Amino acid sequence: MIFVGGVHGVGKTHFCSLLKERLGIPAYSASQLISDVKQSGFSPDKRVADIDENQMYLLEAIDNLRSKGSEFLLDGHFCLLNADSEIIRISENTFIRLNPDAIVLITENSDVIAKRRFERDHVEHKADDIARFQEAEISYAREIAGKLGIPLIVSYGSNDVNETIEFIRGRM
Repeated sequence: MIFVGGVHGVGKTHFCSLLKERLGIPAYSASQLISDVKQSGFSPDKRVADIDENQMYLLEAIDNLRSKGSEFLLDGHFCLLNADSEIIRISENTFIRLNPDAIVLITENSDVIAKRRFERDHVEHKADDIARFQEAEISYAREIAGKLGIPLIVSYGSNDVNETIEFIRGRM
């Protein structure tokens, strides 16, 4: 499993769709897997009250996917916003249990992300807040990759899609 991380609105789903099309690798959204197991969705403001509980639902869904034996991409986050809009790191134990083969972290200009999120969710977000969130995501992704001893590539938007695809192709 390749973990594809990044902040909300960075383009993880679009990127995973490209990979699915070009490489034939199934892609799953952590949010959707959690929603399916939990049988409830998330709010458009992306704040999450029960971060640790949701990770248990995610791990249950991943165990089920792994039992099928095929490689896949998992689109998710390293950090989330709690109910008080504080940036919270997802437990290191979650990533240990997920045991990804590699990490791809998608990044983008925070103004671009703010525009996408407004168009998609109709919720306004300050570019500065998104930039802080993205920096926290980058920092923690590097830390997790180091602790797990797995490769990490940080993708900077659409400029390096082909390089990132080759990175993934070499890990599957």
